[in-house]
Parts: sequence; structure tokens; C-alpha cells
Amino acid sequence: MQPECPEQPQLTPQRPRRRTLLCPTSSMLRLSVFMAGSLLSLAGCQQHRDFVDNTLEWTQRMRGGVIAAQRPPPPGQYDPYPHVGLAPTQAPEMPSVQARTLLTQRLVRDRNLTYRTVAANGSLTPVIPPPPNAATAAGKATTLPDNAAGAVMDAADAPPPPTLPNPVAPKPTATPTTNSTPKAATPQTGTGAELAMPEVGEKAQKPPVPESAIPQIPEGPPEPPTFPGFSTPSDAHLISGPTPDYDLSDPKGTALHFVPQSDQLSSGQDATLNKIISQAPKGPFYIRGFGNAPSLSTQDQADAVQLGLLRAQRVAKALLSRNVPATAIHIRGDAFGTGARVATTP
Repeated sequence: MQPECPEQPQLTPQRPRRRTLLCPTSSMLRLSVFMAGSLLSLAGCQQHRDFVDNTLEWTQRMRGGVIAAQRPPPPGQYDPYPHVGLAPTQAPEMPSVQARTLLTQRLVRDRNLTYRTVAANGSLTPVIPPPPNAATAAGKATTLPDNAAGAVMDAADAPPPPTLPNPVAPKPTATPTTNSTPKAATPQTGTGAELAMPEVGEKAQKPPVPESAIPQIPEGPPEPPTFPGFSTPSDAHLISGPTPDYDLSDPKGTALHFVPQSDQLSSGQDATLNKIISQAPKGPFYIRGFGNAPSLSTQDQADAVQLGLLRAQRVAKALLSRNVPATAIHIRGDAFGTGARVATTP
């Protein structure tokens, strides 16, 4: 009988490890391909981002601080794009034809006035006359010889003057006195003149100004001049002429603003017009338009009154469009003032 052998555990065959040697060129190539693939995969994970954006973010994170913080999105980034159909289809509100014509006339007059003013004032660079001695010097001018170059050039070409030795000042000698201490002599210059400080005295008193030298102020205005053959006006002796009786009170009503030098109402005043109508739906309404007169001339005041009437008409049209009866509207134009006023009383 053969002895029984003990059962042995079955061992799974193991594959021998294969050691392969890779050349450095192939390893570098595989590493570069791996990095390129990883970068492409990272770039493809995010939308609207490329290699430059990712590199910039990495650089900011490495630096840290404020530059690494996330920036806020620009305003309106996620808003939908506007449609072309939302563009305005109506023409913008413009000044009336009369207001544009009046403004053109003002510009033409200002241009012509500028031409006249420039011609009256003359040139800005006046003609400066020659100095008084120029003609005399020109009459006495003489021509120099061919070999002479003038006093300035002759002095430049001349040799320098010889230097003289400095004079030696005499030594001061002591003056014999009766006292035991000798007294120094007064210093003298090379020419023998004595050096001394000026005498200091008290400030001289100015004599008082006589009263006859002070101009006297008259108590009243001077008498008007008289000319033979002309009569003196009756108001010549008055201290001052009468001043015009201007109306300086604030006009009544609600103020409305207009575009400068135009009869176009400024935007954002619809609520004001609605409030005026709500207070008195059937009126009456007294509208005063002001034309901003720039001067006291008659022509400027006439233009200002026309502009004030155009502004009052523009307010009247706005009231008519809100179902206000035409018989309840009264308009008026003034030269001095700005904008327009709407009141329920005259």
C-alpha cells in the first residue's frame, strides 16, 4: 500500500512580472499627450472658456488676495436681447415751426450784429507807431567801411587792457593824546576820503495840510449847464428821474417748465397737468407764457412776447387733449419771465 499524501491547497498560477524599460523619449511623449488631454478635458467641461481663461484663473489663484476674488457679473448679463420691434415708431416731439423760425431770425440778427460790432471795434492788434528817436537815428546813420565791423566787433577783437597794481593804503598811525591810552586814528581809503555812517535823526514832521487844499464836497448836485438859445428842461433840477413801475410780484398759478428758447414742454410734467385739471375740470384756465427777454430793446421784447404766446398755445393744446373746453382757456404772452403759469383766476 502506498502512503496517502496529505491534501495540499491548490495554488493559482501567478503571472511573472514583466519589467519593461521605456526610453526617456517615449515617456516624455506620453506625459505631454496626457497633459494635453487633461487640459482639453478641463476646457471642455466649462462653457465659453478656453485655455487662456483657465490659465488666467490659475495665475490669479496662485497670487491670491483681491485679484483672486470672484468678480461681480456685468449688469444685464443674463437679460434677454432686445427685439427690433421695440424701437420707437413715432417721431419725437419737436418745437413748432413758428418757434424754430423765431429762433432762426434771432440767430441771423445776432450774426449781423457781430459783424457790425467787429467792424466798429477795429482790429485786435493795433498799429504801434515807431519810437520818436527812430527817424532821427535813421537819418544820421552812416555806412561803415568795408574793413570795419562796427564798434561792438572792434571791442571784441581788441586786446584786453593792461592790469594795474593795486595802490597800497598808508598804515594808520596813532595820534598822541594827553590820556595814557592811545586813540586809534580814523580809517581812510586809498584816496584819503573819510568813511563814516550817515547821521541818524528823528523823523521829520510834515506840516499840516491847510483846509483850503482839501476839496469841498457840495451839498447838492451841480447846476445844469446853460446854452444860449436853448431852454433848460423842467426836470433838470431833480435829484433822480422817476423809476419805471415794474410789476415785481410773483405771477399766480402752477409753473410749467419749457426747453430753453423753445415752446417744447419738458418731459415729466403730465402729472402736473392732470393735477391742474382735477382741481377744476371745466376751468376756467388763465395761461401766461413768458419769453425770457434778454434785453430791454423793443425788438427783443417783441420776440419774447411771441415766444410767450407760443408757449401758452402749447399748454392750451395739452389741456384740450385732456377734454378741457376751448371756451374755458385764456392765453397771454409776457416778455419777462420763464416757462409758463396756469391759474384758475385772472
